[in-house]
Amino acid sequence: MDAIIGVIGTILGTILGWVLNSLSTKGKLKIYVSSWKDNFQYNETGSMVPCKSKEQTEFYHYDLTLDVYNSSSETKIMRNIKIEFGDGKDILHTSIPKDDATRRWNGPAAFYDSIVPLNVPPKAIIRLKLHDGAWHTNGGLDFIWNTQIVYLTYDNEKGMKKRMIIKKENYNNHFTHNNN
Repeated sequence: MDAIIGVIGTILGTILGWVLNSLSTKGKLKIYVSSWKDNFQYNETGSMVPCKSKEQTEFYHYDLTLDVYNSSSETKIMRNIKIEFGDGKDILHTSIPKDDATRRWNGPAAFYDSIVPLNVPPKAIIRLKLHDGAWHTNGGLDFIWNTQIVYLTYDNEKGMKKRMIIKKENYNNHFTHNNN
């Protein structure tokens, strides 16, 4: 009888250990937008200054700060990190942001590398500071005036595409709403 109770106890202990281990690896990446700043600029005698109208705009730029938290007990991966500008139905423009942590100087100019795949350790937070921009040349800013939603997208460790909304704004009305 004691042997049967011992075997049952061992089996139940094994099952309980397996269940608890499975639950501890079920966490996911939680992404918080700490800040999103975008601006429109034009060249005024060799210096970029803020615009007051769509027609004046020569350059669009964004800065994004994210806090990425891994609630799992296993390392999680973010690959193919992109910022996508959409009109609510289609993606109009895709930006592969630059990682501020890769900044290096060459004289007065700073250079940055594009964001690379990110390993997020278990129960850890990683802060990402990203940026990018687009010039008006060759229709390079046409997308922004049709943008309604800005997304962050990435592929997880299983290769599944994940998408979250960063901002909703009708950029065609940007100067109407922000100059009053």
